[in-house]
Parts: sequence; structure tokens; C-alpha cells
Amino acid sequence: MDRSVNVQKGALVGAVWVIILVAAIITGSFFPPLVKENFDLYNSYEYSQMYLEDEPYSDLVIEYDYVWEYGPTERGIGELEEKVDNYTEKEKIRTEVDDVIDPIDTTNPYDEEDLKDLMEDYKDHERKDNTISIHVLYLNGYWKESRRTLGLSKKPYNIVIFKEALISFTSGTQDLAPEDIEPSVLVHEFGHLLSLVGDGYESDHEDEENDYHCNEEGGECVMDASVEIKNNTEQGPPPTDLCELCKEDLEEIKNMDRPFSFVDLMTYGIIGVEAILGIGASIAIISKDKKREPPEYAY
Repeated sequence: MDRSVNVQKGALVGAVWVIILVAAIITGSFFPPLVKENFDLYNSYEYSQMYLEDEPYSDLVIEYDYVWEYGPTERGIGELEEKVDNYTEKEKIRTEVDDVIDPIDTTNPYDEEDLKDLMEDYKDHERKDNTISIHVLYLNGYWKESRRTLGLSKKPYNIVIFKEALISFTSGTQDLAPEDIEPSVLVHEFGHLLSLVGDGYESDHEDEENDYHCNEEGGECVMDASVEIKNNTEQGPPPTDLCELCKEDLEEIKNMDRPFSFVDLMTYGIIGVEAILGIGASIAIISKDKKREPPEYAY
């Protein structure tokens, strides 16, 4: 009889630990991506990897929203789409010129809150199924930090172009028009969405005086700081392509491993709780009936 009971207890304990093992595997496999996806808790360069690689998002949408009379040019749209195609592994890329925004009072320059509100109001595409998006916002007016700022990237999905600043910058020259600079600014800000230069990783060609920009000496890299905050037009239109060093950085970003995060800590905590429950259940099963009085037999 005792042997039969022990076998039953052993089977129950084994079943408990099979359940715990399955629960731990499910937790480790599904909990981190589920939490990250629902709460947008990815590391900065993980978003860049989403753009660069064909998994889990094989398709990419470039959505443009713009203030009336300050919209993108065909040249700028074409340049960005070409570079997205060149730099990423996306199978399908499409462009949508979407909402026309009523003229905005620019008595006061745009600040962070202004940009956040506009992005929330007009961005239509989210990460969904196999598609990820870039939201490009064209505005009149200027950036609060500097009237010389031509564009900004707002990770993880947004690019802002200050079209009025582009027009103002080129108005004093005979050699350059806004459409000569616009393609470079678009590609430059896309480069920042891809974590260029040195954003979350070490780069030996990051400009020491201008964080996250390239110090390539030939002046042929679109990630030069002067593309974003233009200082002069003496050398003609700025470059629209990455230098070889920045292209090598993109390969490094693709291969970067994910560091330990708070989500991982939560995952291990849950698995630990599951293990404790398994131990508790096992002890309860093994100790069951030990305190019972021995049965009485009548002869």
C-alpha cells in the first residue's frame, strides 16, 4: 500500500514540475515580447533593427503630413524612399502623402509639446502585422532651440522638417533652392532613426563636438552635423548618401545583442515565483497523509 501511495505521489510531483517547466518556457518565450510590444519598451537601437531588417516587419510605409503650402517635394520624397530601399531589407516600401494641416500660428516657435501633439493628432500608421512606418511631419515656423534647425528626428518613428527654415535659409542665395537641401535633411534624419552615429553603440567616427554625427573628413557624408543645422552654402548642395563608415555602422547595429533590461528582470521574477509554487506544491504532495493516524483493523 505504501509503495502504491509513493508512486502516486511521485507521479503527482512529476506532473507539477512538467506544468512548471511548460509555464516557465511560455513565460520566457512570450512575456518579454508581449510586454515590450504593448508598452513600447524596446531599447533605442531595437527600433532601428526593426527598420533595417526584414523581420518581423517586411513592409514599410512612409507617411507625410504637412502644413498647407509647406509640403514635401517630389525630389525629397523620391530621395528618402530610395535610401530606405538601399539601407534596409524591406520587401515593400510605399509612400503616402496624407493629411494637409491648416496653417499654424507660428508667433511662438515649436517646442517638444507642440511636436508631440501634432504627431499624436496626425500619425495614422502604427506597427501592425508585418508593417512598420516612418511619420514625416512638414511644418511652417521654426524650432524653439534654434531657428537654424532644418530638421529633427524624434525616435522611434518620427521625422520633422521645418520647411520655413529651409526656405529662409536658401532665400539669400542664388545657387540653392529649398528642394536642393530638403533631400539631404530627410535622409539625415532617417539616419538618426537608424541610430547613427554612435547612438547606443561606440563609433570611432562620431563627431566629438556634435553628438550622433559623423566626422568623416571628406564632407561627403549625409550624417555631417551641418546637414541638420546648416551653416553655409559655399560648397553647394549637401550630400544625400552615407559614407562607408556609416554604412559599416548599420551592419554593426543590425548585429547588436539586446542588453539585460527591466522586462528581463520581471520575466525571471515570474519564473522564480512559478518555481516557488512548484516547490510548495511538491512539499504539500509529499507530506500529505503523514499526520494521519494509522488505520485501525478489526480482527
